Amino acid sequence: SAPQSILESHELCAMTLEYRRECGKDSVLKSLTAVSDANVGNPAQSGHIECKHMLQLEDGAEIVRGRTKWRPKPVNNFDIVNLVPAGSN
Repeated sequence: SAPQSILESHELCAMTLEYRRECGKDSVLKSLTAVSDANVGNPAQSGHIECKHMLQLEDGAEIVRGRTKWRPKPVNNFDIVNLVPAGSN
């Protein structure tokens, strides 16, 4: 998962998963997510956000490590089309 503010303003564009070990059906898991500061000062990645993810067993052993990349959602400008008077061009 990712913070709600990211889910509302961005869309997933890349995901990498590294499987570390298996877990059983009765395993108690903990899910951790951290927003990365990898894009700070990188104008080529303007607006993109990276998150690091980890799924752990109750004792802290890693099950999965992941990284997601989020890009800003496209802006819908179709609402302004109705504001242009017909024949005004």
